[in-house]
Amino acid sequence: MTLFFVAGSALTLLLCAAACWLLQHRVNKQTVSAHDAKGYLLIACIIVGFGVSAGCFAVGQQLGYQQQENTSEAMGLALLLDVMVALLALIVGLVVIKEPEQY
Repeated sequence: MTLFFVAGSALTLLLCAAACWLLQHRVNKQTVSAHDAKGYLLIACIIVGFGVSAGCFAVGQQLGYQQQENTSEAMGLALLLDVMVALLALIVGLVVIKEPEQY
């Protein structure tokens, strides 16, 4: 079960990092301003964090993790960890996204 939720957190981190990279690429091409890209990253990280958490919760219920007492509490903690990974990716992304220098 632990491996299952670590994989969910890794998927969240990967998707948030991909969103950050894509938005920075758009900022570098000057199709999106850095201020707008940071707003888009906020929305993307929230959607990814809760979407992956909901997906992991649904799959965990299908696998029967909510029926065992020791895994039902761990399931809730793992979902909170997943959302925290998305928020940490958001914080890093907000620091990383910058406008390119104009010469």
